Amino acid sequence: MDRQERWEDLYRREFPRVYRAVAAVLRDDNSALDAVHEAFAEGLRRPPPDDVNLAGWLFRVAVRHARRADRRYRRVLAAQMRFTVSHTPDDFHTVLDRIEVDQLLRTLTERQRGIVVAQFYLGLDRDAIAQLFAIRPGTVAATLAQAKARMRMEANHAPSKP
Repeated sequence: MDRQERWEDLYRREFPRVYRAVAAVLRDDNSALDAVHEAFAEGLRRPPPDDVNLAGWLFRVAVRHARRADRRYRRVLAAQMRFTVSHTPDDFHTVLDRIEVDQLLRTLTERQRGIVVAQFYLGLDRDAIAQLFAIRPGTVAATLAQAKARMRMEANHAPSKP
């Protein structure tokens, strides 16, 4: 099986899971879709050095691509229009807002959200997350502890269900 066939197989297998993880971090389904497609394209052009944890590699590349694209978009639009760009929620966000987990993820910083999603949704261990985010495993552990503490605090303050 050549490289292109391997990536096509990986795309069929991992796209839904990686897309949902990226969408949960970015909170924008269109940006997530673009970013995941770009990550797969980058993997085809310049594959990672090994096949270990390709879903995690795709997740990190997609989030990085989305951040860069968003910064470029905001800079260009702000320069042209002379005002700051704000995003309005769409139907996808309305659905996510009804999910308790999403409400807790909203309280986290983007980095905390990314690390929480990488561990609990993608199932990555701390060493893999550290490698993907280019940070130390201790930083991953500390970030996870802070994120979980914040989510616990928010969950305790949420109104109880009838």
